[in-house]
Amino acid sequence: MLEQLLEQRHTAMVEWAEPHPACGPEGNDLNAYVVLRATVHDCINMRRLVVRNAGMSPMGNDARWLSEFIDINGAALVKDTFTTEATDGEA
Repeated sequence: MLEQLLEQRHTAMVEWAEPHPACGPEGNDLNAYVVLRATVHDCINMRRLVVRNAGMSPMGNDARWLSEFIDINGAALVKDTFTTEATDGEA
């Protein structure tokens, strides 16, 4: 599955939720979960930035960066952006 996502990196998308501070009607602290969505390509590049900022080389295996991004963010595939069917040589 990961290899297929990489092949469709510019069209396949994943999404994840991030908590953001919020406030209830009685002033109590809450989390509002905002859903974010990005292409596989962008997720790989976001992970590379984190790696580079940590002082490591961002070069390497795209499958590793994507796998780490998905694991860390709890990201899931957006099914209508990805196909598992053969494309008969289409790029």
